Amino acid sequence: MPTTNIDYAAALDIAHYIVPMRMAAITLEDAATAAANSGASLSTWLNTANAISGPATVSASGANATFEILVNSASRTITNVALASNVVTITTSAAHGLAVGDRVRVAATTATAVNGTVAVKAAPTTTTFTYDLTGSNITSAADTGTVTTGVYPLDGAGKPIQLLNVTGAPLSTQTNDESVITHDQVTRGSSISIGINDTHTIAFKGMTVHRSVDHKIMEILRQFSVAEKLAVKYLRVGPGGTTEKKLCYGRISSKQEEGDAGALVKYGASLNVLGATYTIFDNTAA
Repeated sequence: MPTTNIDYAAALDIAHYIVPMRMAAITLEDAATAAANSGASLSTWLNTANAISGPATVSASGANATFEILVNSASRTITNVALASNVVTITTSAAHGLAVGDRVRVAATTATAVNGTVAVKAAPTTTTFTYDLTGSNITSAADTGTVTTGVYPLDGAGKPIQLLNVTGAPLSTQTNDESVITHDQVTRGSSISIGINDTHTIAFKGMTVHRSVDHKIMEILRQFSVAEKLAVKYLRVGPGGTTEKKLCYGRISSKQEEGDAGALVKYGASLNVLGATYTIFDNTAA
């Protein structure tokens, strides 16, 4: 029985990506800008080159301000702390494996002023990294504590989660109407329907494995959608042979597991689109 992902993205030549984020971090106009400028703006909005896929350790804990999602997290022991010119330098006892932009949770025992969830500014060596923090200088000194890696940012800047196992994701659109009563000398009155807004839903179908990062993230999004006001950026690339892309913001409103077979699970999920769905057409001449 398979225990790793079935790569439908490769088989069907359509790639799907989501970036979990808080509703408060959404700016709907950013999706419109990304669609209108499909080059640099799109890669800034969602950079598929950094996508996470396949088996991963994932967890969620806390509530409200302390809520966090950890992906492939690890703990490193702090051995030294310094703060100079508003830049903190942390030294760890073993290689930290960090890169610029990674989010970590720092919990120093003595120099507690440097604690918090931060973005890595630089990694000068395999056992040191820096981040920005406005505060009084702290002379370099031995310290203890931990650095928790793999903190997933919920501000929209997280690495995309690739949904390798989607077998279908049709977009449905419904126009909501409102009746308006009009009157003129000819008809002596009539009722007409005017479209007032559209609702868009993307219905995912797929087959995944329980240890896959996309399965676990989908479950977290379903579970904490309301309590933690979670949403996603969504990008579809393809089908193969075209450069077409669809993008939007949305909220996972439901997820149903439709059958298990060992490590495999068949599922369906609904993404309620927030705002508009944008299409970047393939305008290559025939």
